[in-house]
Amino acid sequence: MKHKVIHIVRHGKALQDYQYIQDVDRPLIEKGILNNLSIARQLHAQYPAPALIISSHAARALHTAHIFAAAMGYPHSRVQVNENLYSDGENETYSILKTLPDEVDSVMIVGHNPDLSSVAYRLADCYHSMPTSGVVSVRFETGLWSEFGKAKATSRHFFEKRDL
Repeated sequence: MKHKVIHIVRHGKALQDYQYIQDVDRPLIEKGILNNLSIARQLHAQYPAPALIISSHAARALHTAHIFAAAMGYPHSRVQVNENLYSDGENETYSILKTLPDEVDSVMIVGHNPDLSSVAYRLADCYHSMPTSGVVSVRFETGLWSEFGKAKATSRHFFEKRDL
């Protein structure tokens, strides 16, 4: 049976005191960088690099995407940016997933809460808010992205900094 894998990744811990910069420009702090790297290595120990990484354009999400790409052997130049993941992440995530080419067997979406927690709840029965650097990976029994929402989830993995 064919399958599709979705990795939902919340950006790492970012600068909290940002009165002089726009929210979209908030950078990761050192703790966020280190947590991202640790979680990315854990994820890569269980999964190959995704066929596609798509990230919000916000600095903290895009930096997170590049950390995961580096740790998983994914080319930085192939990280795609989608600005709608910043402002309408939940709807945009479903739109992305339903329109992926079926040749793509796995995808990583990097974005923000509360949208990603809502997606993780719906796709993986993840009943708590995704922490920074958190990842929810779900494998579905289907060969078609257009049907992933109706397909049976055969496995779910949660990766969080508290597990390190």
